[in-house]
Amino acid sequence: MVSAPTRDIGSLADGLGSYGQMYTDWLEIIPDLMWPLSVQTYARMRHDPQLTAILAAYTLPIRRATWAVDPAGCRDEVVQTVADDLGLPILGADAAPGPARRRGVRWAEHLRLALLSLVYGHMPFERRYEIRDNRARLINLGERMPHTIGAIDIHRDGTLKAIRQDHAAGKPIPADRLVWYAHEREGANWTGRSILRASYGAWLLKHETWRVHATSIRRFGMGVPNVEAPPGATPAQVAEAQRLASAMRVGDQSGVGLPNGFRLAITGMTGSAPDAMAFISYLDQQMSRSALAGLLDLGQTPNGSRALGESMLDLFLLSLQAIADEIADTATHGTSVNIVDLNWGDQEPAPRIVAADVGQRHEVNADALNALISSGAITPDAELEAYIRGAWRLPARSPDAPPAPEPPVQARRRRTARARAREVRAAGSEGNRRQLTLTEAQSGMNPDAIQTAWETALDQLLTAWADISAAWRDDLAEQIRALIDAGDLAGLASMALDSAEAAALLTAAMLGLAEQAAEQMVAEAASQGVQVDLPPVGETHLTDVARALAELLAGWLAGAAAREAIRQAGPDRPGEDVAAAVVAHLEGLSDAWLREQLGGALSVAQSDGRFSVLDAAPEATYHASEVLDRSTCPQCVEIDGQEFASLAEAKATYISGGYINCDGRLRCRGVIVAVWNDEGEP
Repeated sequence: MVSAPTRDIGSLADGLGSYGQMYTDWLEIIPDLMWPLSVQTYARMRHDPQLTAILAAYTLPIRRATWAVDPAGCRDEVVQTVADDLGLPILGADAAPGPARRRGVRWAEHLRLALLSLVYGHMPFERRYEIRDNRARLINLGERMPHTIGAIDIHRDGTLKAIRQDHAAGKPIPADRLVWYAHEREGANWTGRSILRASYGAWLLKHETWRVHATSIRRFGMGVPNVEAPPGATPAQVAEAQRLASAMRVGDQSGVGLPNGFRLAITGMTGSAPDAMAFISYLDQQMSRSALAGLLDLGQTPNGSRALGESMLDLFLLSLQAIADEIADTATHGTSVNIVDLNWGDQEPAPRIVAADVGQRHEVNADALNALISSGAITPDAELEAYIRGAWRLPARSPDAPPAPEPPVQARRRRTARARAREVRAAGSEGNRRQLTLTEAQSGMNPDAIQTAWETALDQLLTAWADISAAWRDDLAEQIRALIDAGDLAGLASMALDSAEAAALLTAAMLGLAEQAAEQMVAEAASQGVQVDLPPVGETHLTDVARALAELLAGWLAGAAAREAIRQAGPDRPGEDVAAAVVAHLEGLSDAWLREQLGGALSVAQSDGRFSVLDAAPEATYHASEVLDRSTCPQCVEIDGQEFASLAEAKATYISGGYINCDGRLRCRGVIVAVWNDEGEP
């Protein structure tokens, strides 16, 4: 049996293991830099002009970088949830930012505040979730500013236990609710180390020098007035000379009147004096050097070179990338991993949060572009031209300009289906729909167009159905009136309605939507380079479905009317009164059930139109898509994205206009999407 250590012997915790009850950072020797006094000190230091510039040089490129969720092989559903909760794009899939968020985490704001960990050494946030659709959805990362923290409790092994606000008397916030950014944490020192720490000495001397230098300018800028009393002056005359000298002020109208025998002189400084400005400049350079930001002082140094500047810039960019990676790693474990653990358990892989391009520098010139195009590595398309014009500040292409010449034969490379998918994948969808997966985007489907066509057809059908319902109610009223007056309550169970007109209306609506769905499916195939002639839809099948459903709806309305008539009927109550009460009852019924039944029929029609094209098209790979569902049941979540072995299997699973096992039955809006591989692709 393998023997391995499972318990710690040593400890990382210092002192009492609780910051705030005593100064436990034993390695810090300056009281003002011991936590919590350090928070106030660094708050003052960050407003120094040089340190403000250094912090801006650190934080602005990191904030400007491309932050994204790296799927790293995780399931699409998991990646999508993390991306949606954090308001981040998915790496390699979302080419543009999504629509503005009205709720939830705003990543740009969170990142700006998280970078305060560079100032104070630490910056905690408290997570808050809401339960939505049986999922824990992250809706807030509330900053807990360092100056509000009264105590930091840690375990014996050095891990964070809790924090308390309101000067250590507040309710503890446990560590499992916190995202804790700590810059260069060592051991159990969860307060971290500010990047301003090394600049403290230079900052302190600089501000002291400022005060001394300002006093010297004010005192000696115009020299020292000197009034000499006449020879043999009495003590009173000497005192008067002192008073006259001290009363002198610099100004446009300044002047002096002296008694007979007194003499005035303005005496300047003699000998050499310390060069305060050079010393202040030296201190600024020391502060920049301590943060690897020496490039900020290149214009103020007596010597230097382009090569030196490039080297300093490269080193600085590497340091920025390291800081960004530190922030990203903390955010990954504090948000992404936590979201996944709460929703899928700790065995489910979690995607990473990354800052992909903080330290990247791509020098683009004409020779490099020519080499890349000639080798076929890139294609000179409209998007590339627009980027180059923007990068080099060239005017935009005129709409009347002739088209660009065809690239050399060796440079022509066909974009793969996956490359197209990355370009068209939606960064956000309307309503509560999730983003497209790469497979869905690769298929060329447009969920908004599919859903709009279905909703438009349903609204038009419901509007036209109002006349059918009115005619049916009038017919039922006549039957009820006659049966009640005849005393034939049993006859109510045999009431019937003519469904022919309803069947014709529903058939026309289903056929129209099926043909529109077939056209959309043909367009999806064409987006992948597959040409399919528009085939006929299943008219016979759809007509049979429409007739059957119209008969069922007529029977349902007749049954509802009969039940209400039995309830309303009483001894000697006229049939006219009972019929009127039944009609009022029927008119007050919600159309939710009718909408569900007609919507299900239209889903059957839409599915039939799409499958008619797939039957006529070349063989492809077929995938389930539940992107149209606004509230996805567990069964549909399980099937979402599944690849089928054949078209027959896909049709058997989705032939009813949705997933056959959906808990929502007719409300399911699942569809089948197809992907035809590009030539030469596996």
